[in-house]
Amino acid sequence: MIKAFALISILLLPQFGWSETPPAVDSVYFGGDILTMAGAIPGYAEAVAIRDGVIAYVGSRAGADQLRGSATRMVDLQGRALLPGFIDPHSHIMLYVVQMDWANLYAPPMGSVTSIDGIIAALKVNQQRLSMLTDAWLFGMGYDADLLEEQRHPSAADLDRAFPDTPVVIMHVSGHMVVANSAAMAAKGVTADTADPPGGVIVRKPGSSEPQGLFQEIALQTFFLDELVPKLPVQTQAEKLEKALHYYASFGLTTAQEGGLVSAQLEVARYAASHDMLPIDLVVLPVAQYAGALVQNEDTEWGVYDGRLKLGGLKITLDGSPQGKTAFLTAPYLTPVPGCEKHCLGTPQMSQEKLEAAVRDAYTDGIQLYVHCNGDGAIDMLISAHTSVLKTLGERLPYSDRRTVVVHSQIMRPDQVEAYSELGLVPSFFTNHSYYWGDVHLANLGAEVAAYTSPMRAAMDKGIRATNHTDYTVTAIDPLFTVWSAVNRVTRNGEIIGPKQRISAYEALQAVTINAAHQYFEEHSKGSLAVGKRADLVVLDRNPLKVDGADLRDIRVLLTLKDGEEVYRSSFEDGF
Repeated sequence: MIKAFALISILLLPQFGWSETPPAVDSVYFGGDILTMAGAIPGYAEAVAIRDGVIAYVGSRAGADQLRGSATRMVDLQGRALLPGFIDPHSHIMLYVVQMDWANLYAPPMGSVTSIDGIIAALKVNQQRLSMLTDAWLFGMGYDADLLEEQRHPSAADLDRAFPDTPVVIMHVSGHMVVANSAAMAAKGVTADTADPPGGVIVRKPGSSEPQGLFQEIALQTFFLDELVPKLPVQTQAEKLEKALHYYASFGLTTAQEGGLVSAQLEVARYAASHDMLPIDLVVLPVAQYAGALVQNEDTEWGVYDGRLKLGGLKITLDGSPQGKTAFLTAPYLTPVPGCEKHCLGTPQMSQEKLEAAVRDAYTDGIQLYVHCNGDGAIDMLISAHTSVLKTLGERLPYSDRRTVVVHSQIMRPDQVEAYSELGLVPSFFTNHSYYWGDVHLANLGAEVAAYTSPMRAAMDKGIRATNHTDYTVTAIDPLFTVWSAVNRVTRNGEIIGPKQRISAYEALQAVTINAAHQYFEEHSKGSLAVGKRADLVVLDRNPLKVDGADLRDIRVLLTLKDGEEVYRSSFEDGF
């Protein structure tokens, strides 16, 4: 294996224009477990050499020594592990940028709120911290009704008692619903006579048309999106984005995603890119319903980096969240659903006709499509739309390798995994749910359905190059926790949910390295350690393939390199 790496390195030298002896490399990493992620089975190298931000050599230590010069930095890993940098298949970094100034309403492990009183206390602390005026809008993020002592959503009345004059909006951990108090609803003109918008629900008080305060899916966008998107100067927001990307880098990520961009946020991202404020790559997905002008602009480049920013494709949100019981299912939820009295299947956000039109437009324009589908009902809709468009347009489409990403792919059936395989659909799974809400899914969906959530084993057995994500800020932006959740599938209460869908640690790492690169059409430049690829690297304190599966989430990131340059170094360990 090592000799093969050395031979490949030598054979590829001419592509860099070197006729004889190549120039010395900038750095060499050696002395640890260097996991290349380059094949179907684990492969290791003794050394990796970097020149001008690109991997110049992967192979034996002796071969690397031949490329060193007087200025070459020799880095002894001292037994630590080196891997290609982690790639974020799906998250919402711009939401993190927004909520930096919001109250943290998360339950453990992302916060400490476990009651409605705790929500009120956190909101008050944040209002005082920011020295906010009484009539200024007050926001909070991350409350989880299933983990509150009261076992219910807060209401407008709960918020009114503490904030009678302050407009307050708090977002559910899923990001698919908010609770607004009376002042906020009054500011937006929401009354008992306000109709539910298509694809959304205004939950009413029992036996009344009066709003209870809970707004689901499109309803939250219709009434509160303008307030939720900050009106800070672009430069200020760009500085926050730069800080957020450094936070991502501290978890070994060298590529981040914004999985639902609106036009004002694109301006921020472009400003940051043009001012060299992006320490790692950022892939953004404009929301399709707001991206008409962007798509129609002939100068818009899709799938191409401008500095470290790329318009990766369009995002369609088709349904809601399973823990919020708005994911669109084919069989009813087994527990009561707010705003629904019987045969509750969740909420599709658009009709089949509108979905098919959106898919047709994206495919005709040659733009990669990312479709949020949590429930099997939503997945059925996408499979139908995808199949119909291909049948209707066929060879008239500009390209055949679409790599349409089905974001979340949680509540699935075996026939849908088969369809993914046949149609070339790419699932980006969300196995963190097994820990965060596995116990909730058992109650809401039943044991059989819950066991087949995010079926990574079934997908990989079909040869599907699945990815796995955090959906941050829904769960922690930690790829190693994601690896742990895919390997173990353990709930908060210690139950194993879907043991047949567990995968190996190596397969779980593939989902956040080489498979994630493939999802982005970047497998030729990222995702594994190979000559000519970008020097995006992460150093871990232990090799994930040599620890007990239960300990995977405890592995620490020590160093993150982007294009060969340090973008994060742990303060806990030095010496390499």
